[in-house]
Amino acid sequence: MDNYKRMIYYVQNPFIKKLVFNNLHMSTFGEIHFFEVKKIFIALYIISIIFVCTMIFKIINNRNNDLVKGLIKSFNNSVNIIALILASISIMATIDFSKTFYFFHKIFFRNDYWIFDPVTDPIINALPEEFFMIELILIISLLILFTLIIKVLNLKNKN
Repeated sequence: MDNYKRMIYYVQNPFIKKLVFNNLHMSTFGEIHFFEVKKIFIALYIISIIFVCTMIFKIINNRNNDLVKGLIKSFNNSVNIIALILASISIMATIDFSKTFYFFHKIFFRNDYWIFDPVTDPIINALPEEFFMIELILIISLLILFTLIIKVLNLKNKN
């Protein structure tokens, strides 16, 4: 658990420069892969911060109902796209999660360093494919909840 926590903290914290496990060894390819994962997390954080700051700025500068209605309408259009992507990923994952998992890695990583060998990178034993399936279910569930909230707000806005 300690090594798992170290790995999670490393990929989420932009100020930690090197992943060091307490009592596990790691291959060079493992180090490279975790660094690539860290870059994805940092990029998502930056995108989120920019999005939130932009929304706060727009809300502060336009404190009328038209802005709120416009934002909800924009979000409603966006969640339509998100719903299409979610449906596609859900169908693919339901049919064959392993292939979906592989496809995801081929899109986001330009090498095969994500294919861990438990002998050289024993941390993979804490990260089985089923773990990522559960994470995907959680992410899709949260996005579905967000989509439903936006749809309800949009319907209230129309009325």
